[in-house]
Amino acid sequence: MTVLIGLLGAAFGGLAGAAAGFLTNRANMLMQLRHSYDVSVRDRRLEHYATLFHLTERVPRRWRPGEEPDRAQLLLFATTFHAWYFGEKAGGMFLTPAAKACYLALQDALVAAGSQDLNGGPPGPHLADEESRMIRHLASELRHQLAEDVGTAHPSHLRWERVDPTIEDPRAAPPTTRGRHFRLVRDVYGRRSGGGAGGR
Repeated sequence: MTVLIGLLGAAFGGLAGAAAGFLTNRANMLMQLRHSYDVSVRDRRLEHYATLFHLTERVPRRWRPGEEPDRAQLLLFATTFHAWYFGEKAGGMFLTPAAKACYLALQDALVAAGSQDLNGGPPGPHLADEESRMIRHLASELRHQLAEDVGTAHPSHLRWERVDPTIEDPRAAPPTTRGRHFRLVRDVYGRRSGGGAGGR
């Protein structure tokens, strides 16, 4: 009877160990598959985000004098972004929800500004200041979100020590000896060095 109980205990123990091992291996395999998928999506996203980031140069933070687009050009910009979103490479499929919201807000503003003026009439040749500021702000928000999504907006998680400059900063004030206090070095016996007996 004791032998039978021992055999049953060993059998149940073996089954429990096998089940635990199977569940552990399955969890590890699922985690590895998810990690591989995330890495693959991240690499594809980097490619598409870089293209979209480059396209937003059409709406920079500040237009140079004489280079501010007219309303017809804004519609062309919207068409370019639309082609990126639905194009052969399907860039829009890789947008995160936050980036997609920024993208759609910019598209809506471009189409609205390119289609009519602030009073709802036919489009005029020039943008109003308010329209210009809003469109440039939305483009900037999209760029910031793209950088945040791919992690380039954050500092490195690795800690590095900054290398000392090889030359002094020319903007810094020149060193002066006025009011400078020199710390006297004491030798192993506690006497001040460099002054001799009773030296100062």
